[in-house]
Amino acid sequence: MKVAFLGLGTMGAPMALNVLRSGHPLTVWNRTASKAQELERAGAKAATSPQEAARSAEVVITMLADVAAVQDVIAGPHGVVRCLSPGTVVVDMSTVDPDTARRMSHVVGEAGAAFVDAPVSGTRKPAVDGTLVIMAGGPIEAIERVRPVLEAMGRVRVVGGVGQGMAMKLVLNCVGAHMLAGFTSALVMGRMLGLRPRDMLETIQAGAFCSPMYGAKGERILRGSFEPDFTIELLRKDQKLVAQTAGSVGASMPTHDSLVRVLDEAIEAGFGSLDLCGLIRWFESRAGCEVRDESAPNP
Repeated sequence: MKVAFLGLGTMGAPMALNVLRSGHPLTVWNRTASKAQELERAGAKAATSPQEAARSAEVVITMLADVAAVQDVIAGPHGVVRCLSPGTVVVDMSTVDPDTARRMSHVVGEAGAAFVDAPVSGTRKPAVDGTLVIMAGGPIEAIERVRPVLEAMGRVRVVGGVGQGMAMKLVLNCVGAHMLAGFTSALVMGRMLGLRPRDMLETIQAGAFCSPMYGAKGERILRGSFEPDFTIELLRKDQKLVAQTAGSVGASMPTHDSLVRVLDEAIEAGFGSLDLCGLIRWFESRAGCEVRDESAPNP
């Protein structure tokens, strides 16, 4: 299938590369044109605008930073809806809210095309490995049409109609952020109590509360490696989407409100550009200690 991929950030670039490697002719676009160079070298065609990329595509994929970018690239004055062909499927893989997905579905439908919201669970490594979890919402016939393209990037789970993919992603994001904040704050508490960081990680992973995230992010914490796969700033952006969406349906989430305040303070303290596991740096700064792979003296 002819694919246009719009948005080549930390996640989008490796996702697009996997689409290309699976044999689909690919045209790419990114606001910063230099980010398309690696894909061009791999055999993709680079376009100078979203419309140019989408004009002859059977599948148009967007992987963009926020609601404003999605609305502009899909439905803005120069959006792709102005050049879609009947039968084209637009797949938004960004993280936005269900209402935005439904609005984009409406404008895409008016252009004679179909819309699927298919956000992903996973950070850069699963994006590179093609093992993302893809939560697809939309007409089942449109999802099945684009399944070969989606499966080049990961495992597809059909979760309902338009907007339900985004709803499921917000649920996952909410759970994951609570897990991360609890994990990092508990490690700092344990360090203050004199526990060895390696012992804490191995004990957590040996019991009922083990998690692949704790294993991967815990190892990075113990190494002091906070180069970003997904930043604290992006984590806060997603959690504010959760709070906004929860408010729209009247869901009471006091623990989430507290979590957003923690993220706000971590960013104000200068940690926003770190990987999300760098949230531990904020807790460490308040405690006056570090959680690293070394023996801790008794307090």
